[in-house]
Amino acid sequence: MSERLLLILRHAEAGPHLYSGTGDIERPLTAAGQEQAARIGQKLAQLILPQPLQVLCSPARRTQETAMGVLSGLPDTVVPKFENSLYGADLDTLYGFIHGTADDVRTLLLIGHNPAIGALAYDLAGPAVQDEAFASLRRGYQPATLTIFKTTEDWINIRPSTVQASQVLTP
Repeated sequence: MSERLLLILRHAEAGPHLYSGTGDIERPLTAAGQEQAARIGQKLAQLILPQPLQVLCSPARRTQETAMGVLSGLPDTVVPKFENSLYGADLDTLYGFIHGTADDVRTLLLIGHNPAIGALAYDLAGPAVQDEAFASLRRGYQPATLTIFKTTEDWINIRPSTVQASQVLTP
């Protein structure tokens, strides 16, 4: 079997809650958040990502803006798919997206929100969180944190025992 990558990304730094009636879903990135997304995108562009790459993203404004910044360094053919149930998702929902990924996808990037997106990275890392390279996972999943997992398993079989935590990228 060939290697697959699972990338778990929390949106970059967002502004405060809006009181305009549009609410949390319309919170934009701050200027610092836009820079964070671009820096993670630069780091991601330096990696060899098995193709095809699928990007699943929450429809919230801050995750869409994060996706634009992160994907700006990748080929124009990479287009995020916005999934309504990624906004407010729980851990089971996130695993459902992973398990439902098409077999031909070699790299899956999930862009979402805490607490679930951080809980997913922490859960998948398993004992690796004790390693100093993954210590940031123990301190909470900060904005624009990207955790990379390697596997040779089919997506339906992804769980902590079938992936290897590879690295954590921060802006």
